[in-house]
Amino acid sequence: MKKIIGLSLALLLLPCFIMAGGNQEMEKSGDETVTLVVWDQFYRGAENSIMEQIIEEFEAQHPGVVIQREAKTLDDLKLVLQMNVQSGTGPDIMQLNQGEADMGSFVKSDLLANLTDVAVAKGWEDRLTKANLTSMGYGGEYYGVSVTGEVVGFFYNKELFKELNLSIPATFEELEALLAKVKSAGYVPINFGNLDGWTGIHEWSSIQHVMTTRSELDQMMSGKSGSFWTVDANKKSAAKLQEWVNKGYFTKDFSAIGYDDSANVFYQGKSALMLTGNWLQGEIDNNAPFEAGFFLLPAPSSIPGNLKAVGGPGIPFVINKDTDNLDLAVEFLDLLTQEKTAVLWAENAMLPALPISEKAVPGATDLFRDILNSYEKVNSNNGIGYFIDWITPSFYDTSSSAVQTLMSGDSTPEEFVKALQEDYNSYH
Repeated sequence: MKKIIGLSLALLLLPCFIMAGGNQEMEKSGDETVTLVVWDQFYRGAENSIMEQIIEEFEAQHPGVVIQREAKTLDDLKLVLQMNVQSGTGPDIMQLNQGEADMGSFVKSDLLANLTDVAVAKGWEDRLTKANLTSMGYGGEYYGVSVTGEVVGFFYNKELFKELNLSIPATFEELEALLAKVKSAGYVPINFGNLDGWTGIHEWSSIQHVMTTRSELDQMMSGKSGSFWTVDANKKSAAKLQEWVNKGYFTKDFSAIGYDDSANVFYQGKSALMLTGNWLQGEIDNNAPFEAGFFLLPAPSSIPGNLKAVGGPGIPFVINKDTDNLDLAVEFLDLLTQEKTAVLWAENAMLPALPISEKAVPGATDLFRDILNSYEKVNSNNGIGYFIDWITPSFYDTSSSAVQTLMSGDSTPEEFVKALQEDYNSYH
């Protein structure tokens, strides 16, 4: 691991030098200017504006430093990033997707600065939690920080809850009693469509997260050799998902319904819950004719304190290992981890990666307050988990197909976990 280094006096005295981008030179206009090149995928209106505010603050804090920013679509970023970094024409700081296909490839090619020691020294572990930082990194090492976060839980119809005299369940057992009560009242307990495949991963993985221990879950996502995916908790989670299908707790004919269509069905008010990520909040605010709330899938009473949730940080900012301005790049990432930056995102109804209290966002809607509180709660429990399809380049296809087969009754829980383990073994 490289240690953080400042610009040496010799470099400062040179008239110009080549930076990490390869073709960005230190400019002189009276006083010397250092340029940091940043590539990100926040090109949309509000998020672009927030990034500009962050950059203005950083430049104000660091006289003589200029941020040269390029905002690209995620597809464009993925297309050009590795080639540019490997050729020496890439940015100093970039957003890089987690998982084997992107961050894993960069780490194995030795293109990123390892920030594990930096994270400890700067207090990022305390701010963002170890679980979050691990999700932002690779192989248990820290490589970057995210500004936004995601968490999967239940959106619920408050009007239907009131009609049926339901309350937010505190345990997994209470959740199952709620599902049975909704079903007996003639409503759909869990609104669901799995035509797209990825939604089913969340249905199973949400149950899996609260049935596995923290250690078991981390081992499954470690990339290390071992039979981690065939643990009993994963089999029990698969059996429970099949049981819910057999009891009619999901939308009828869910295999033929796409995600967007299932959301539209939820807005009709005939279902009590929809298990998905906080990203649906804006659409629910705009389209649901009823008041909605949000809560996390609770843990079984037999495993007290085991609250965990599918989710994690958004695409992290990482640092080019060959940057000549590593100390400044670290300072930029440090600004991204601070509460004032998190509040900027939250004020625009985007969940920040840094857990913050809903009191820090007085203008938040009731639904967004629920999401902020849920995210803060699970992080305080070191319970933020993973989107499990990151672990191998083919795991998304394998797991989505395996869940579809499991929920159709065409495979057993044992066959289901065996398919996941075989995919894991094929890469690790």
